Amino acid sequence: MIDPYAYPPRAFDLAAAARYLSLDPVAFSALVEDGKLPRPRRLGEAVVWDRMALDTAFEAAPVEQKPVPQAHQRPGPKDAGKRRAPPLMSKEWPGYHNVYTPETLADRWRCSGNHIRNMIERGDLAGFQYGGKLLRISAAVVAAYETKNTVK
Repeated sequence: MIDPYAYPPRAFDLAAAARYLSLDPVAFSALVEDGKLPRPRRLGEAVVWDRMALDTAFEAAPVEQKPVPQAHQRPGPKDAGKRRAPPLMSKEWPGYHNVYTPETLADRWRCSGNHIRNMIERGDLAGFQYGGKLLRISAAVVAAYETKNTVK
C-alpha cells in the first residue's frame, strides 16, 4: 500500500546531511567539529543528523556581507601570481606545446580538470589519448571551441 502523504526525511546520514546544506561531507564534518553545526544523534547503529537542528544552525549562520560574484565570474585563486602560464604555441617545434592537458586547459579556462574531462566525455570538446592513457586536447580544437563559444 502506498502512503498518499509525502514526508520530508527527519534524519540524514552524513552524506545526505552535507548535501542538504549544499556542502561536501569533509566541509560538513569540519563544521560539526568546530561546533558550527549540530552533532549527530545515534539511533541504534545509525549516526544521523536531525533536519530541524540543521535548519536551526543554518538560520543562525551569519549572512554574507560581501558582494556575491555573478554566475559567469569565478573568483581567482589566492595565489594567482603563482599560476602557470598556459602552453605557448610553437611554430619552430611542431607538436611541442600544441596540446593541452585537462589541467592546463582548466587553468586557462579557470575551471576544474574534471570539468574538462566531462566535456570530452560528453563530446562537447574533442580530446585524444596520448600513449594510451594520457588525455590531451589539441590547441587547434581549443582555439576553435573558444572562437565558437565566445560572445562578441
